Amino acid sequence: MKVWHICIFELRRILKIRSVLLNLFILPLLLIFILGTALSSTMDTGKGAIPDSVRVGILQAESSSGWVSKALKSFVASPAIASMMNVQSMSSEEEAVYALRRGELDFAVIVPADLEEQIMKGKEAKLQWILGKDGTLNVVGQTLFARFTDELNRQVAGAKVLGPEAMAVMGVKSQTNASNASFVTVSSPGKAGNSYSASQYYAASMLAMFMLYSGMTTSNSLFGERDKKTLMRLQAAPIGNGVIFAGKIAGNSLLAFMQAILIVLMTHWLYGVNWGTHPWLIVLICVLITLASMTLGVIVSLLFKNATSASAALQGIIIAMTFISGGFTPIAIDFVQRISEFTVNHWALQSFLRMMLNAPVSEIMSSIMMLSAVCAVLVAAAALIYRKAGYRYE
Repeated sequence: MKVWHICIFELRRILKIRSVLLNLFILPLLLIFILGTALSSTMDTGKGAIPDSVRVGILQAESSSGWVSKALKSFVASPAIASMMNVQSMSSEEEAVYALRRGELDFAVIVPADLEEQIMKGKEAKLQWILGKDGTLNVVGQTLFARFTDELNRQVAGAKVLGPEAMAVMGVKSQTNASNASFVTVSSPGKAGNSYSASQYYAASMLAMFMLYSGMTTSNSLFGERDKKTLMRLQAAPIGNGVIFAGKIAGNSLLAFMQAILIVLMTHWLYGVNWGTHPWLIVLICVLITLASMTLGVIVSLLFKNATSASAALQGIIIAMTFISGGFTPIAIDFVQRISEFTVNHWALQSFLRMMLNAPVSEIMSSIMMLSAVCAVLVAAAALIYRKAGYRYE
């Protein structure tokens, strides 16, 4: 009961500090908005990133009526490709360039006159591009037609392995395959199960980082009792040091959990962040992050002699863990990624992202178990240091 009284008193005391409310509740939402908006063009793969239909001009010889020409016509007429491209026939390269300059086309493709002959000789199938003004639409056009030539090259490679007689029947087979398939899979990248948006990514990373900052509030609270010399009066009361210590940790833990609830709900309502379909797993992850935050705060409070050095050390640890875990921007360096696997932020971020992608529960739980292991190490370290140093007035 005494622990509960100290916990409530600690929570009320912290909530009266305006700077704490600003740093723990307002600043995370502001950063998520800024980062999610500013980096949406480089990371966001939601519906807004899906380009409109690409206007493509195709230039090929009028006398071209071989199996490659028929396969190309079947390819662009397939439902999947037709929904992404508006194809027009061009009579000359000059006409295509003129249409691109006037904005009537987004992308143009030139089919070499000797393409079929080159393929029959076993050479690589290549198309020529004339790029338009929009870089995104250029990439879409190149990707779609590269998929078509990749399929042709795959069949050429197979024919080489099977022998010369296979080259003769390759044309018939390619024409039949092209009429039945587009060789392209269309997905909806903004929906669950495929990818996450920049807002989702930074909501998860900032939630983990700012929950860890609650440990700094814990550290300041523990040092505050010493610096104000109120710890002596508390210790003079019929209350054990462990009860005082546990009450303060419990109060700051409640604060961290309130912070997590606010960030999850507000990002969902204001920014449309989809946190997945496992709310109880979100609660479990937040509990583990809170545990890690409190233990980090306890460790630095017991190892350092004053609040300034403890806060600087804890802030450095949190920023370093956030950075190497890709919390500010994804880092594709193997060495850094291996180091990040020893951090709280890495496994917290992976757990949140897998839930956002509606991954199987087994995959989510594997990340949560790794997060639990990191927390267990921190708890053991905090218990060992507390047993040796203790929380008392010096």
